[in-house]
Amino acid sequence: MARTTGCILGVMAGLGLAVPLAAQTAKLPIAEGVWVKTDTKCETATTAHVFGGKRFGTFYFYGPKQSMGPANETEPLVRSSKVAGGFVMVNEGPLEVAPRPNGQAVVRANSPSQGVQWTDAVRLCPPATLSKKMRDALTKAGLIKAAPRP
Repeated sequence: MARTTGCILGVMAGLGLAVPLAAQTAKLPIAEGVWVKTDTKCETATTAHVFGGKRFGTFYFYGPKQSMGPANETEPLVRSSKVAGGFVMVNEGPLEVAPRPNGQAVVRANSPSQGVQWTDAVRLCPPATLSKKMRDALTKAGLIKAAPRP
């Protein structure tokens, strides 16, 4: 019995099944925070790429004058892998990120069969510079920490 158990554990370790997903560390080459398009002011951003709380993805308001939402399309960051062009794939894709000079980054959606679908040049916005609506929604979603009360 001990030999059988040892064999099973050995096979599981060889397959990477012995390490729980939570123990695996996926890393992105950008700082945690709220990233908005470089041509958008932080205080008027209604769409952001968010890296925080061990999650990554897009968070946005939609509809007439962005009056609806928010839509939280972030997902747990479980795996990351380097791909062409200095990008790192988030989980199994399609999102990929790459750092750029001067505190900027690029977020893109890449399809293996159809290529790059869209690309956003982004910069980090401190939470205090975001609109109250965006900041409150991100805080409620657990993607940023609530600002301390004065």
